[in-house]
Amino acid sequence: MKRLRRLTARARSAAPLPVMALALLCGLPGAAAAEQEAQAAEGGSPTVLITGSNRGIGLAFAEWYAEQGWNVVATCRRPEQADDLNALAAEHANLSVELLDVTREDHIRDLADRHAGQPIDLLINNAAVLGPLPEQSLGGLDYDRFEQTMAVNVYAPLRLSEALAENVVAAGGKIVAITSGVASLTLMSRMRGMYFYRMSKSALNMGWRALRTDLKPRGVAVLLVSPGQVDTALLRESGYTGEALTTEESVAGMVEIIADATLDDPGLPINVDGRVLPW
Repeated sequence: MKRLRRLTARARSAAPLPVMALALLCGLPGAAAAEQEAQAAEGGSPTVLITGSNRGIGLAFAEWYAEQGWNVVATCRRPEQADDLNALAAEHANLSVELLDVTREDHIRDLADRHAGQPIDLLINNAAVLGPLPEQSLGGLDYDRFEQTMAVNVYAPLRLSEALAENVVAAGGKIVAITSGVASLTLMSRMRGMYFYRMSKSALNMGWRALRTDLKPRGVAVLLVSPGQVDTALLRESGYTGEALTTEESVAGMVEIIADATLDDPGLPINVDGRVLPW
């Protein structure tokens, strides 16, 4: 599957695209990402571990890094049902599919044990849930749903990053969390509903700033990246019907941001088009 390369070819010959999509496609594959690919070819291939890899953005991340020659550890809750991911693994010997329910401490512990001592150049905390909107609207708030949303969107990325911190330190690597514009107090000041999802992403942002403070002295860059409006199941569940990026377009922009990031970056939430999202 070479969807990202086909996407680039189409972008060069197609009619004008929306401004944000055009901006990120014009930079594909980009100097930083190309440099990483060259480095991987020269000496041992870097390793990326991705959560929520069975569909959407996670699957597109797995495909992109696999095609660039990275060793890809693609995790998901139900590998036996991850047909697209398993098909991708069949095409790429450098991609392995592993079981991980990010809400289960034993799964995280087992994953950390399996990869003990292995440098991890990039950890992408992608797994997230939105949850039914009626259950996070005023008058119908379901606090069991709130706990589940926080467990997946906040506790899990922090727990996994803590468990694999030494692996990333060993590589001098990067830890990424996928945030959202709905975490912004400025942008979302008039938005109704989505209490749990919005609060979880705001909490994630704060946790990631704290994680950055702890890990920067140890040589690890800690990043917050927002994919923008992407045509995924999660976006459709939100009721959004406007213009959206494909998962390949979004990932093409995010991998550039990740590749360009350094320890000196302030660790602010960066949108896929390169804009800093206001808090």
